[in-house]
Amino acid sequence: MRGLAHTLRQSFVAGLLALLPVYVTVRLILFAFELLDGALGHAVNALLGLGIPGWDRYVPGLGLLATVAVVTAVGWLLRYLVFKRVVHAVDGLLERIPIVRSIHHATRQFIDLLRGAQATPFQQVVLFEYPMPGRYTVGLLAREQVDDGRGGADDLVVVFVPSNHLHLGYPVLVRRDEVRPVDMKIEDAIKFFVSCGVLLQDPIVLDRKLPAAG
Repeated sequence: MRGLAHTLRQSFVAGLLALLPVYVTVRLILFAFELLDGALGHAVNALLGLGIPGWDRYVPGLGLLATVAVVTAVGWLLRYLVFKRVVHAVDGLLERIPIVRSIHHATRQFIDLLRGAQATPFQQVVLFEYPMPGRYTVGLLAREQVDDGRGGADDLVVVFVPSNHLHLGYPVLVRRDEVRPVDMKIEDAIKFFVSCGVLLQDPIVLDRKLPAAG
């Protein structure tokens, strides 16, 4: 009986581990579909009800098609200067609303960084021991020269350690010889931070040492 119970338990765990990723994937796809379809789905079906006598059904997918059409139309209209000015005016309005301003600004910065439309102020992806020996933190080199008050302007560097919100984080002063450059693009580092470390290239290739500031 013990052998049978052990076999059944192992089979259950194996089946659970096999089906759980499928279940989560399907649920995420359904959630995304319902979210995108629900944005305009009710409006499109309501319009069909007004235009077609006796129409009383809800057709799933029409909202998704309408959303794709609207997004494509906006992208096409942005080719013209007048519509770019309208979008800039809306952006300016959102930037003046206290609470909305922070969310809008952070989202805009994140999108601009991902598509390479905005020059990042960071110079290099680096790795250093922090917050204690034996634990390593990935950060972004923000400043290469910091005057330590003793005339050694090349001894310290500023490394910014962001959270997965990107606009939140903290700067750390680190000795130059303790910082190891990482062969990773800034965009890949941003994906690493946003994904909480899930999206990480393998392996992490370390350069030699951070060169002296020129």
